[in-house]
Amino acid sequence: MTFRCMIFASLLAFAAGSAIAAPAAVEPFDRSSWATLLASKSQPAIVIFTSVSCTHCPGAIARLAAKRSSINPRVNLVVVSMDSEDDAALLRDMHYAPADRLLSFRGHPQALTYSVNPGWRGMTPYVAFIDGKAGVKFVLGEPKESVLVPWLRAVR
Repeated sequence: MTFRCMIFASLLAFAAGSAIAAPAAVEPFDRSSWATLLASKSQPAIVIFTSVSCTHCPGAIARLAAKRSSINPRVNLVVVSMDSEDDAALLRDMHYAPADRLLSFRGHPQALTYSVNPGWRGMTPYVAFIDGKAGVKFVLGEPKESVLVPWLRAVR
């Protein structure tokens, strides 16, 4: 299946069967936002950090959203754009429609990456699996199914 077909199929599945609405607003993400996300512990979340120049990020978002919807729709999908200054453009971009929350970083990129994980050098996509308790697992690039599927099943 080609990349475009996978994106189209994911978006069709989202539009046809998902009860989740596209984000209505872009929330700010600053150096303290990561700590706030971790402290909430309300429910599990997949956080994907993206950039507008990331060619792999739209497909990663679509595949994460589709897998999450089919295995464990209770998990929140949070997308953080690291470099967009145009909130209206983010909301219009269909790639972000599957997200439960859409955030845009405000501040210095190195401050964001360090606040999330001091070892992260800012490459995207960068995915964090937050289990809703105390655990966080980081993956650089799109997570393999061998990581994603067991995690989605374990946080039910």
